Amino acid sequence: MICHICESDSFEDGGDGFFYCLQCSTQADGIIQTGVDGEDLGGAGGGGTYRKQDTRPEPAPNPEPVKLSYEDYYKETRDRYVKGLLMMITYQCDALVEKFNVTPLIIGLVDDDWADKAILESELQSEGEVREPEVKRGKASEEPQNLYGKRAVTIWLSQLKKSLPLSSSLALSFLACHKAGTPTDIVRWARQGKFPYLSSFLKIREQMGDRSAACPVSVSVMFKPSQIVSAQRLEAQVASIADIIGLPLPPVNFYAIASNYLERLSIPKEKVLDLVRLLHNWSMPSDLYLSKNELRLPTRVYVMSIIIVAIRMLYNINGFGVWEQSLGLLDASEEDVTKATEELLKNLETKYHEVAAETVEHEKDLLSYLLHGKNEIFAGLEEASADDTYRTVDNLWNSYPKDQLRDRNNPCSSRSRKSETGSTDCDEPSLESVSSPDKHNHEEKSKEKVIRRLITDMRDNLFQYIPPRVKVKRLDYLQYVRKNDDGALIYAAHADYYILLRVCAMVAEIDARNMHRSVLSFERRLAWIEKKIDHVLHLTPLSIPF
Repeated sequence: MICHICESDSFEDGGDGFFYCLQCSTQADGIIQTGVDGEDLGGAGGGGTYRKQDTRPEPAPNPEPVKLSYEDYYKETRDRYVKGLLMMITYQCDALVEKFNVTPLIIGLVDDDWADKAILESELQSEGEVREPEVKRGKASEEPQNLYGKRAVTIWLSQLKKSLPLSSSLALSFLACHKAGTPTDIVRWARQGKFPYLSSFLKIREQMGDRSAACPVSVSVMFKPSQIVSAQRLEAQVASIADIIGLPLPPVNFYAIASNYLERLSIPKEKVLDLVRLLHNWSMPSDLYLSKNELRLPTRVYVMSIIIVAIRMLYNINGFGVWEQSLGLLDASEEDVTKATEELLKNLETKYHEVAAETVEHEKDLLSYLLHGKNEIFAGLEEASADDTYRTVDNLWNSYPKDQLRDRNNPCSSRSRKSETGSTDCDEPSLESVSSPDKHNHEEKSKEKVIRRLITDMRDNLFQYIPPRVKVKRLDYLQYVRKNDDGALIYAAHADYYILLRVCAMVAEIDARNMHRSVLSFERRLAWIEKKIDHVLHLTPLSIPF
């Protein structure tokens, strides 16, 4: 079966004797559920002769049938969509409906003219297409259509999703937490399946049924999100909603977010947090407020940029080669090496690899990953499948050894056990296993390998390695700039700064270059404030005559 509207080949049984397209809910023409085995259709020959007596008994017609009107269809479509969306919000945050009134969001859909306008718009978009109206049979022929034969319910559903997208449920949940001053990571929770979003349509179907007579569109088509919006876009959506309903928003809970980040970085809060708060109170950046601009970085990135500046100031991370000296790659006297900074950089390197190795529950092994896809990403598809594809997959799934699925995600797991000689196959030989004459050479090669690995990592993130500073004339704070090289921006940085930057970027869930951009922006703001203060301090007081 191929849908004549969207050309999809995925159909589901509507329970009324007809099949409907999973993508646009269009009824399949000429296909009727027979209710008998395929081999029995048409007699002993197993042929393809359709006989009326082979069909499933149809319900007796209502002695006083009620014909649905144009208004019945569009009102039911609108009401079911709004009702289902409110269910999603309720599932995500039970207290949200009590604290916030979402009615103003749908004020543009209360006007009954919206249905006619949507139909007209669809017809204008189809102008120039020579296409005769489709001849419908069965229940679909009673539905309103536009001039080109497209179902009105699918047009209205598309308009509803544009006016009030499913992601607005996430935005409203985020808004409730933001207003309460509670830092959240709703986007990651939704992606992990810990937050009811991707599969919430299953609960909605239990509450309101799969479809209705006036809205013959499957709940999965109406309420299964096709994607999860980014945190950047979600914040812009939250700011737009707050603007629509006239809700003033406070800045993000800076102290809570900063404290959480310092804990994740394993940096002592008592040493850094006071300076972080001072920089925040002094600069009061507007970037900590939600913005309707989708191109602006998420607020959490700006919080992290203040933390990076504070750490650089306290630990004097200004390209003096502390990291290279800790590897023995630079000749320096003992007093030139700041022990606290060296220890910090080592801890940050370790933390970077720990954070990189951290995986959510469904990414720990192949079995968990596939289960997550089955239960969340592709929820409901197995029961909607028109063939035995998912039944076959389940049979194969149940017959496959689960321990092999787990081991496949970790190639060293099955062979990393120590052999009789005590060595491991996956690990590099330790220094203890190297003979004394070769130990020095091995250490030198290891140091060179470490710095080559860092330079490669910087290059992968479009950064350029700068050797440590020599003959330093000024020991103050070093500000990095982006250089223009034949139209391309060059991000040059020292190793110590990059080690700090990349782990902070990973914790803030942003790429290193955008994290660097945010740091530069905050540094420019601090420089502007200092310049203004210096200007004010050197102003000549005005003489006021008495």
